[in-house]
Amino acid sequence: MPSSEETPTVMLVDDEEIALASLRGLFTLETDYEILAFDNPVEALEETRRRPVDLVICDYLMPQMTGIETLKKMREIQPDMVRVLLTGFADKENTIRAINELDLFQYLEKPWDNQQLLLVVERGLQQRSLRRQLLEKIEELDRLLEEHRDLAERHSALERELEMAARVQRSLLPESMPEFNGLRFTGFYQPCHEIGGDYYGICARDDQATLLVADVSGHGIQAALTSMLMKAIFEEVERNAEAPADLVERMNEALHRFLPSGMYACGTLARMDAEPGRVRLVNAGLPHPFVLRARERRLDQIPIAGMPLGIFGPGGPASFDSTEIELAPGDVLLLTSDGIGDVQRAGAPDELFQDRRMKEVLESLAGRSGEEVIEKLISEAREFSGGGPIPDDISMVAVTRA
Repeated sequence: MPSSEETPTVMLVDDEEIALASLRGLFTLETDYEILAFDNPVEALEETRRRPVDLVICDYLMPQMTGIETLKKMREIQPDMVRVLLTGFADKENTIRAINELDLFQYLEKPWDNQQLLLVVERGLQQRSLRRQLLEKIEELDRLLEEHRDLAERHSALERELEMAARVQRSLLPESMPEFNGLRFTGFYQPCHEIGGDYYGICARDDQATLLVADVSGHGIQAALTSMLMKAIFEEVERNAEAPADLVERMNEALHRFLPSGMYACGTLARMDAEPGRVRLVNAGLPHPFVLRARERRLDQIPIAGMPLGIFGPGGPASFDSTEIELAPGDVLLLTSDGIGDVQRAGAPDELFQDRRMKEVLESLAGRSGEEVIEKLISEAREFSGGGPIPDDISMVAVTRA
């Protein structure tokens, strides 16, 4: 039936005054419906043009027009109105032929049974209410399907844009890593999503090469845009900075000027010059670099720290540790973002790869090339996670002295 907040409207049409009064009395006493009673079908039709009617009970034989003609016209005006026809026994044959034309809900013979009539009306109103609810659900479903199509189109467009952004970001990385003064560079980059905030790059000239591994705070598009800014600042500042520490300080000033509040970047810088095997390191918030010593079969971790870039401007408390190391033939210097160390053990998320397993793997790789070190480290990290998702971007560069 219609909702409890709505009172059904029932129209009665019969030219016989006694029949009409009997019908009106029945529904007035037995129901709370709003009753509209007409002894003239023309007037009843006019009323249906003025207001909605839930159900109509119409007599078959009337002088102005038959009940079938009346209900046909009413159907044109209000197609979802429930239509019930009252007919005498003699009119039964004509009524049956008209049922399909009229899409009648029910017809009843005169004299009617009051309880049967009340039940027919109740069921008719229930059917109308259910039909309305079904139509509303269909409309809602159509709307949801349309929204789904819109979302799917937007998702496809976003995927295309992210794919393009990922290609642009990959283009920031060196197409090939150069060799410099007996040093070979091997890079690895894997974002945890389509695009990420890690970056590595190298500026090489005849007399020196400068390597940067960086990790921008956050993930996604904002981090990717910041990594593009990092690349531009690094390549611009590197041309005029004589010492590695000076280069990092200039990068810090530029990033503090351009980055929005709350964003920062971490990085490790390595500069190599004409002296074979000499590497000057400056750290700004990334994990300590590793050196895999080939002759001693030993793993060293270089204890240099430093604050992230971009948090404090000139004159602020930013500080960046620096040191100098020597790479002997066969040694490998490994610079990483924190993504590889933050890989979680499968089934034990509180245990990280960097806690113990990462150093064990690196110790076993002393004497191997940088390419082998990165390949094995990634393989072990994936096994450690049980093939689970990588929680952060991963970037690494291995520097191998021939």
